[in-house]
Amino acid sequence: MSYLLIKGGNVITGGKITKKDVLIKDEKIVDTDFSGEIPCGCKIIDANKKYVSAGFIDIHLHGGGGYDFMDCTKEAFCAISKTHLENGTTLLVPTAVSSTFENILNLIKTYKECIDECPNFYGIHLEGPYISKNQKGAHKEYLLHSPTNEEIDILLSEGNGVIKRITAAPELDNMEYFANKMKENGINLAIGHSDATSDVALKAFKDGFSHVTHLYSATPSVRKINQVVKAGVVEAAYLDDDVTVELIADGKHAAVDALRLAVKIKGTDKVALVTDALRPAGTDARESYLGEKIPENRVIIEDGVAKLPDRSTFAGSIATSSMLLERGVNHYGLSLTDTVKMITETPAKILGVENKGKIQNSFIADITIFDENYKIEKVILNGKIIK
Repeated sequence: MSYLLIKGGNVITGGKITKKDVLIKDEKIVDTDFSGEIPCGCKIIDANKKYVSAGFIDIHLHGGGGYDFMDCTKEAFCAISKTHLENGTTLLVPTAVSSTFENILNLIKTYKECIDECPNFYGIHLEGPYISKNQKGAHKEYLLHSPTNEEIDILLSEGNGVIKRITAAPELDNMEYFANKMKENGINLAIGHSDATSDVALKAFKDGFSHVTHLYSATPSVRKINQVVKAGVVEAAYLDDDVTVELIADGKHAAVDALRLAVKIKGTDKVALVTDALRPAGTDARESYLGEKIPENRVIIEDGVAKLPDRSTFAGSIATSSMLLERGVNHYGLSLTDTVKMITETPAKILGVENKGKIQNSFIADITIFDENYKIEKVILNGKIIK
């Protein structure tokens, strides 16, 4: 039995900031307003008026620290885990970019081998290959296709308990069957990299889709199709009150007014902020790769964002969750409490994780402490001081 007391911090939870002490016993929070006798042998962190929040949760990121999950090595997985943990992310969902089916299965295999050494991982997110060629973004077109029944069966078998999220385009062939199977198996299915009109997207939400991946990025809005004005994925997400959305809040991918509009319409309960980070996150690299380290996957880092070499599209961000925190307040003009909620409590709900995302009694003690400049001072994971 071990105790840890966080003293004198400005605790952010439930939309409020309150100065109080938090007591942790083993891996759980046991008292969010402690004022009693300090237990014998208790370790003490003097937060000294710094902010104390639940650990950050990132439901969409591809890499960091110079590595990508598609490297499919234990070295890569552990380095990415460490990079984001040091930046306050205590729970993350390793995300695959569109690749061959063999590589996707290799990713699943590597995840299973590494999970004990990467305690801040929570399943896998497959972003592709079941996405639209018209909205491919930086994904390679030749890898994109509709799901086959054989692939669905293999994914559900090999990825049982491991695959937590899938981003797909509902307008593809066989997608209704795909959605039903994923829903049956408790997998969070998101519309993303999709050319769907609003009617297709709204039907998909009834068939099992419940989320939209990086809203405004490869998720079209109102446009003309054959001289007829059609609404798109964005409007469908706004119309369905149950649907959650994520936005890349790096200050590059989402325009200020667009992000603020999403928060105004959906509310902080339905909006998660994500990094969509690539391997250069947490480094000073000027060139890198999206996915496997092969020439065709090369990207450049320019103006604080990853781009394809021809500059035709963004390829992902170089952000960490600590950057989302700062950008949320300083760039997007959100309140600190709303920003924290959208990188803690809301993503936990989207993932269905019921004991993380808030500083609350009986919750797992995943905690991030940061100063007034949003610099990460301390990180606690499962009740243990990591940084």
